[in-house]
Amino acid sequence: MTTLSSHDLPIECPACALPYRQCCGPLHHENAQPISPEALMRSRYAAYVLGYYPYILETYASTSRQQLSVSDLSKSATNTRWLGLTVLDTQLSSTNQNNAQSPQGEVEFKVYYAENKRVYCLHERSVFVQESGYWRYLNGTMGSANGEIQLKRNERCVCGSNKKYKQCCLPKVA
Repeated sequence: MTTLSSHDLPIECPACALPYRQCCGPLHHENAQPISPEALMRSRYAAYVLGYYPYILETYASTSRQQLSVSDLSKSATNTRWLGLTVLDTQLSSTNQNNAQSPQGEVEFKVYYAENKRVYCLHERSVFVQESGYWRYLNGTMGSANGEIQLKRNERCVCGSNKKYKQCCLPKVA
């Protein structure tokens, strides 16, 4: 892992617009651990935006991690331009595993991205579990808003900037 003294780190966190060094930076570079499923989901999104695929792989639950590689994750996002994240809902609960209560969380979100000059929405309800006290991504269920979306130039941008699409992410997509 690299340390936060690197000059190549972003100033603003792609997941929440807070200073990166105070948000996802310590999770990505200092072995800090997310305190909630939402924090893990946001840090995974930021890692996709920044291309930190080893972090993404590390934060999968062990059963899912065995079927993936850093190369697989990198290839799946090769032509993807990440535009924005919107968290819709979060829930914490516990499940009974081996006669012990195990924390579990769910995060519903929408991620907007561009590929081949088209904009898409990934709408998912993700399930997170704790393994050895650390939150990990287990799986997700796709929501109804998945697929290509048509944005009008004067609509509010999907990245959350409150700017018009034409003044914000449209140049990144075109």
